Amino acid sequence: MRRPNNSNSVLPLSSGDKTNSTKANNSLHKRLTILKVAKLTCVIVIGYQIVLMVEPNLLKAKEVTYWENRKPASSTLKQIYESRNCDEILNSPRPIYSEAYWKKFHAIWKEHGGRIDPDFITSIAPPDFVRPTKAGETSDGKGRGVFAARDIKKGEMIYGQTTNYAYFSNGYGFQRFLEALTDDGEACDLMKFSWPQSSFGPNGESAILCVMDDHSLMNDGGSQSNYGCIDGKYCMIDEYAKRDIKEGEEVLCNYGSFFSLDFMNFKGWKEFGLL
Repeated sequence: MRRPNNSNSVLPLSSGDKTNSTKANNSLHKRLTILKVAKLTCVIVIGYQIVLMVEPNLLKAKEVTYWENRKPASSTLKQIYESRNCDEILNSPRPIYSEAYWKKFHAIWKEHGGRIDPDFITSIAPPDFVRPTKAGETSDGKGRGVFAARDIKKGEMIYGQTTNYAYFSNGYGFQRFLEALTDDGEACDLMKFSWPQSSFGPNGESAILCVMDDHSLMNDGGSQSNYGCIDGKYCMIDEYAKRDIKEGEEVLCNYGSFFSLDFMNFKGWKEFGLL
């Protein structure tokens, strides 16, 4: 944007104007000159009275973008957890949600400021991609889990799309989303399915993430995981089979490969006002 050489510059008055100032001020035909300065303001010279006029748009507060909004939560996770009786709820059998429930959760997220930004969250999965997995109960007492719905070959895509990811740029938005879930069990589950992720936004902003589909039920396999990113594959959202997986076998990820455990357990939640 080009700026004037002198920030106080206005249209200079002639010497005749100066010597006849009294006459000019009393004249019915007062000088009226409008100057545009830096395309933002105009200066009106009426006689020798200078009025600085600012365009209306400049009086508006700067709009805060989605990722600039870092408003913290007003309650901690512990307070929300206790108010919802999550300790008792999550230690009881929990349901496997249908597709209709996941869509309901996603709709509530969008109603409370959620958005999908395809400019930086991308997947190479084709539009008709179908995940080769299904949710079920584990045989070892862990509870819910994700299992191969058919034989899956090493290197085959297991997860790939962006529409089921929900994310929050601030703790206040995440808190509002939880408050909109009227069922305590659902709120407790969605808290359990969510985590803080560093360097997620378009300019490296951290965010709170939640996968709103059956893959939220996936258990941790640590170094024995059979699901994740593999060399030579695009892996922002997409995940692959790290080895052959037989039909009915549990699909396990490595939690530590998705996020920093230190950030998830302490720094991340604290940044959002939730710890």
